Amino acid sequence: MMIASKIIDDNPGIYDVLCFSYNDNEKYNHYFAKISEKCDVSYRYIVESQGKIGRVFEFAKYRLFINKIIKVHYDKVFLASVDNPFFHLLLSLLIKNEIQTFDDGTANIYKKSTYYVFPKKSVLQYGILRLFGNIYHTQQVIDKSVLHHTIYEGFENITQPLKFVKLLDLNIESMPNKSIKVYLGQPLEDLNLKNEDKIFKVLKEHAVDHYLPHPREKKQYDGFTYIHTPLIFEDYVVELLVSGYSVEVYTLLSTAVLNVEHKDLTVYIAIFPEIKGKYLGVYNLFNKKGFIFLEKGAF
Repeated sequence: MMIASKIIDDNPGIYDVLCFSYNDNEKYNHYFAKISEKCDVSYRYIVESQGKIGRVFEFAKYRLFINKIIKVHYDKVFLASVDNPFFHLLLSLLIKNEIQTFDDGTANIYKKSTYYVFPKKSVLQYGILRLFGNIYHTQQVIDKSVLHHTIYEGFENITQPLKFVKLLDLNIESMPNKSIKVYLGQPLEDLNLKNEDKIFKVLKEHAVDHYLPHPREKKQYDGFTYIHTPLIFEDYVVELLVSGYSVEVYTLLSTAVLNVEHKDLTVYIAIFPEIKGKYLGVYNLFNKKGFIFLEKGAF
């Protein structure tokens, strides 16, 4: 939503916005309210189904939702999640002159993501999508995009041509007079770590005392001051920098750190052997950005 909002600023016009998500949280609400102020009409759709059978009924519900909001014709459709079947159905039902795409996180520049290695759908999945009127698939969306808006300057992306979007315009001239160390969290259960305690041992060794949790994190850990804010990481760091802080950010694999650059921001990456091989491509992106690795000889 932050990138979409910036695209709207850079390309004045009359916009409708559809915010599609698989859960609801404070951050989504905050940024949806902000982008809605810039648009003529705004819609939200939250997927509530669980399991394959539930998802079929969800598509039926979504099809009815689209029929209610759809307009006769759009000049341009701007789309982030090029692999999402709900968006494929939306594109199938819209009359439009052109499709433009924009970044959906580092999936756009990570060559092992589903934007480059497409998961195969079963004949049944294709049949159900076709039944609801879908005629699109991921490669077709990529091929039909006439322009891709990216925040990752200097990186290859899923399609050409590229237009760079400057997400944050920082012009801070004053010297920082205070400092803060922040751990940028993520749901560790996604990584299947054998011993997550060693992560927090490393953080304690580096005197990291603030914790900015991911919206999907449920578990809390002792010994940290938790940061509760409706802002996403990028905006929160800018707020700190503007307030006179020099900022040290520590993370394991959160790619949000790729989105902010400033002389008073230092990023540290903790590497653990049990996940290093699986996420080597992500660590290579971190390395390209010049981040500091806490494991000696990592690269």
